[in-house]
Amino acid sequence: MPDLWMPGAARRAVGNTGAMTGGPARAVWHITSNAKDWTFKNELGWFVGGGKDVAPHLLWEPFTGEIAQFFPADSRSLSLQNAGNVRTNRTGKYCIQVETVFTANETVNGKRYATVRDTPCKGLAGIVAWLRSLGIPDAWPGGAPTAFARDSVSLDTWQHVGGHYGHNQIPGNSHVDPGPMPNLFGTAPTPAAPKPAVKYEPFPGASFFVTGRRSPIIAAMHDRLVAVGCNQYQSTTNKNVWGSGDKRSYAAWQRKLGYAGTSADGIPGPTSWAALHVPNV
Repeated sequence: MPDLWMPGAARRAVGNTGAMTGGPARAVWHITSNAKDWTFKNELGWFVGGGKDVAPHLLWEPFTGEIAQFFPADSRSLSLQNAGNVRTNRTGKYCIQVETVFTANETVNGKRYATVRDTPCKGLAGIVAWLRSLGIPDAWPGGAPTAFARDSVSLDTWQHVGGHYGHNQIPGNSHVDPGPMPNLFGTAPTPAAPKPAVKYEPFPGASFFVTGRRSPIIAAMHDRLVAVGCNQYQSTTNKNVWGSGDKRSYAAWQRKLGYAGTSADGIPGPTSWAALHVPNV
C-alpha cells in the first residue's frame, strides 16, 4: 500500500477528512498567488488556521524545498469548487491538490520569477515520485498549462481520465493558476539504438581459408556457392571443412564475377566475399 502521507513532508493534519468517490487517480496544481505574502511560514500558518476550509493536500515552497501536508492522500482536500453536482475535490481514488507558494513575477533575492517553471523547483522530484507511487499517471490530460488563463477540460475528461491537471483546467472553477509549469516527468533517456542485425557474414580474412579449417562459415559459404551455380564439389561430406572442392568452387565464383588469372585463385577476397552474401552464422 502506498504512503498516504508523503515521506519527508511535515505532517500538519487539519482534520475534516472526507471520502473519495473512486476512479482514476489525479493531481491538481495550484499557486498561492498572494501579492502581499510570499513566505512558506505564513502560508502554512494560514492553512492550519483561518484557511483550513480551503486547504490542499500539500503546500510546496519551490525555492527552499519545504513541504507540508494537511490531508492524507485517501481524503479529499478543499481547494476546488464543485462543478454542478460533481464534487471535484472527491473525484478519483486520489485527487492530490498541490499548492505552490508562488506569485507570478515575484522577486526573490533580487531576481524576478515570472512562472513556477522559472524557479529552482527544489523538492519537486520528491513530490512527483510520491504521486507516481499513488498510481497517478505521468500525463496532462488537458495538456500542460502554458499560460495564466482558463483552459477547462470537459467534465467527462475530468471524471474519467487520471493524470495531472492545472487548477485552470478543472470544470466548475474560475482560477487561472498555476501558469506555465516545469517538466514534471523529466526527459527519459533516449535508448541506445539497437545495433542492426548483421545479415551477412563479415569477411574473415584470407588467412582464414587454409586446408583443414573447420567452421560453420565454411558450410554457409559452401551452400551459397552451390546456390549461385558455382558447384565444383564432389560431395557434401564435411562441407564445414575448407578443402580443394571449396577452392575450385570459389574460383568458379570469382570467374563469374569477371576475375581471371591469379585473381581467380579460389582464395576469397573481401570484394568477392561481400558479393557472395554468405548468411551470418
